[in-house]
Amino acid sequence: MQRDIMSELIIPANINQALKHNNVKTTCPYCGVGCGVTISTNEESKVVVQGDKQHPANLGNLCIKGKNLAETIDNSNRLVSPRVKGQTQTWSRALDYVASKFNETIAQHGKESVAFYVSGQLLTEDYYVANKLMKGFIGSGNIDTNSRLCMSSAVSAHKRAFGEDIVPTNYDDLIHADVVVLAGSNLAWCHPILFRRLREEKARRPELKVIVIDPRVTACVELADLHLQIKAGCDLILFNSLLNYLAQQGCIDVEKLAQSTSGLQQALDSAQADSEKLNGIGLSEQDIEQFFSLFAQHDKVVTVFSQGINQSRQGSDQGNAIINCHLASDKIGKLGSGPFSMTGQPNAMGGREVGALANTLAGHIEFEDDALCEGLAQFWQTDNLATKAGLKAIDLFDAIDQGKIKAVWIMATNPLVSLPDHDKIKGALQKCPLVVVSDCVASNDTLEYADVIFPAQTWGEKSGTVTNSERRISRQRPFLTPFGEAKADWWIISEVAKRMGFSKAFNFKSPKEIFAEHAGVSGLANLHRKSACNIEQAQNLKLSAQALLKGFDISAYQNLSEQQYQQWLPVQWPQAKQSSITLSDQRFFTEKRYFHSDAKARFIAVQTSDYGEDNATSHVLLDTNKNKEVSTKTFTLNTGRNRDQWHTQTRSGKSGTLTNRHAEPELAINPNDALKLNIEGGDLVKVENERGQLLVRAHITEQQRAHEVFIPIHWSSSNFTQGCVSQLVAPLVDKVSGQPAFKHSQVTLTAKKVNSEAMLVVKKQVTKVFAQYQVKQKIAGGYCYHIASELNTESLYKSLCDYVEEHELEQENNSSLNASEPLKQYYRKSYLHDAKMYCAVLVGRKKQDLPHGWLSQFYQQASELSAKRNVISADIERVQAKKTFCQCLNIAKEDINQAVESGKLTLADIRNKTGAGNGCGSCIGDIALMLNNQAQQVLE
Repeated sequence: MQRDIMSELIIPANINQALKHNNVKTTCPYCGVGCGVTISTNEESKVVVQGDKQHPANLGNLCIKGKNLAETIDNSNRLVSPRVKGQTQTWSRALDYVASKFNETIAQHGKESVAFYVSGQLLTEDYYVANKLMKGFIGSGNIDTNSRLCMSSAVSAHKRAFGEDIVPTNYDDLIHADVVVLAGSNLAWCHPILFRRLREEKARRPELKVIVIDPRVTACVELADLHLQIKAGCDLILFNSLLNYLAQQGCIDVEKLAQSTSGLQQALDSAQADSEKLNGIGLSEQDIEQFFSLFAQHDKVVTVFSQGINQSRQGSDQGNAIINCHLASDKIGKLGSGPFSMTGQPNAMGGREVGALANTLAGHIEFEDDALCEGLAQFWQTDNLATKAGLKAIDLFDAIDQGKIKAVWIMATNPLVSLPDHDKIKGALQKCPLVVVSDCVASNDTLEYADVIFPAQTWGEKSGTVTNSERRISRQRPFLTPFGEAKADWWIISEVAKRMGFSKAFNFKSPKEIFAEHAGVSGLANLHRKSACNIEQAQNLKLSAQALLKGFDISAYQNLSEQQYQQWLPVQWPQAKQSSITLSDQRFFTEKRYFHSDAKARFIAVQTSDYGEDNATSHVLLDTNKNKEVSTKTFTLNTGRNRDQWHTQTRSGKSGTLTNRHAEPELAINPNDALKLNIEGGDLVKVENERGQLLVRAHITEQQRAHEVFIPIHWSSSNFTQGCVSQLVAPLVDKVSGQPAFKHSQVTLTAKKVNSEAMLVVKKQVTKVFAQYQVKQKIAGGYCYHIASELNTESLYKSLCDYVEEHELEQENNSSLNASEPLKQYYRKSYLHDAKMYCAVLVGRKKQDLPHGWLSQFYQQASELSAKRNVISADIERVQAKKTFCQCLNIAKEDINQAVESGKLTLADIRNKTGAGNGCGSCIGDIALMLNNQAQQVLE
């Protein structure tokens, strides 16, 4: 039976009482799309999350993560009060301690001995105050953000090409384009609402062409007219070759371009040199020709690029290669055209605006601009403004490791999991004399090494603004009263600043005051340039004077009132002080004026370096089963996101709905590679290199390119005994942006055989480690632990049952159901309390013997004894088929399997017949992939 599961939860104790009478409009805390969300409560006192139909980013739609936000607002793993050296302290004492320690460190070792590491999870107001304190008053550039890890290469590309970090496009350009290129962007999983808009437009206009450039077969191929399954690290060759093709085909108007650009010939020379490598990137000549001709022949082309482009040692160059193609063919500054960098985090753009990247100042002011730096110092009334760029993320933690930085304040991020070279980061935090962490959780990998922990407010409690990927500023509004003593990040930073001696500059009373000051800074550049340009200069040098203005300008809000701030409507910047507020979409470069001093855009000559290519080397691996050596290659490891999870699962991991799809981390591997290494689906695989090793579950799929593997980023020591995938990633960075290369690590693989597999289902979290491989999964009503052990099945079963009976059961009214089959090495036992499901132990020889996925419904069984017994006694294949496929409408996987295997139904037919995909739409791409696999099997 289909049912629409609305995202709801029994109202928490700290819900804002006003919510019972009014809808609260806020924004989703996940990806950079910046979807509007409406929060309310129903008659049963449950929180209801719905899409905001008036918000231009999503028009009322939400993806699977957004729809299930209500499952994540409980207060588990929250810190009540500040802690110093493991001891609870008052706010006053904790703030005093941090301020005094920072002052002591600066006095003894200088201002470069301290650093902040901040996050795209912060609101713009938080970001602004942190940047102001470090760069404006401590006087060091040592503040960087985890956005360095996802979009700093795009920032560098924008600045080199346009003279400023400008995203020139809007979401609406996607639906007005004739060709949409998704380059290194799994839009279907990472920005689902935009992919939904693209899908709907493709249905209206089948002539719209979609090109996917990705080494993996992702859900995006659902819409692809052409999938270029390129070899990892070869995007620069492809786009340089496209530029060379455009020149050869006469698609470039050199004379016209000379009026608004420079550097074309040098870029063409580099592109021609790279085009000679085109036959080595793993694509057929036919597919390459089709891509080039589609790009050349259509006037309206949008190229969406994301982590597959950015997270590379040549990420900035790859971004510029894409921009070069758009500049050369005049596919920029017009409706339906342009390069479009999609940011990963909800406020990565806001961090760029306030200068949270180490190499910029607030308001897009650069360290090299002496006049504007002087203007900023006057605006802030400081004589200690930082004069040089600080350390970027990797260099910053290297400096901690080397003892150069003595005190670091980490805000709203988990660098021990997210940064590469895990062991070095851990060692650095262990060595650092003072580690301060502000976070909304009480424990995670990084917090293990914190000397001071400040309890910060989380989504639903915070108030401020965020800027999405199309430069649209929206409000995040509170609907929960803060848990315990949790405070806003801007307040925490301001209080430390006051205690450091900077009271006057940080006497903020509300986030509105901070935003207004931020708006004032944004207008500094334009105010300064206009006042410096007299009437004669303006008449004679109108073009260059205009070019000197900054694109980022929201000075129209410098004097906004509290009421205006509370009633804020989502708007794109720029919003200059001299102009009226523009609510409609805005597009940059329509007049072909850019932000370099000559008002011209720059073509950047870029060329592939050797390390940008797939340089897998021969490797000899011992096959333990055949007891002989087999020749294979080192694999290229790609890392990234799963559809239903977010970063390190601090929020999304609380939802049983979101963990149901991917209960454990998996290694995606091509069937031919798996066969050579004697790896079967569901096996554990040891993934290793010189930096570390990781045991992970094998997922054998044709969707993975040969000699390359993929592991998601969402697991860490907090929920997985093996830790995080970043321990395998080297700290190799882009030479311009400093962004790490998360997509091209080299690893070897070995099948790891175990003697037993188990699932332990309990009401509360377990602290005991039962085996080397153990994964915690949140399910509705409790937790499921996935365990792989060296013990035999009977021994593991006894060990788990002993644990449950000693530690997990209530004192009375317990009973149990046993359906074990020792001859089959399949042991199953469920425990009941007051006739209700309470715990379960399931042990088998292989992972495939256990009811993974479907067991997430364990605590939702009917009251009849037969239904409870069926959980542990039913035929395993039938149980697996009952796994939920469409989370929104509660549609079982068996319904989809039957429809696909019939071989007669289209994607539209399956949606109509089963209803799957008609909720948030997230599973439509999965159906498309299943159909694609079915077609491949028929061909074979």
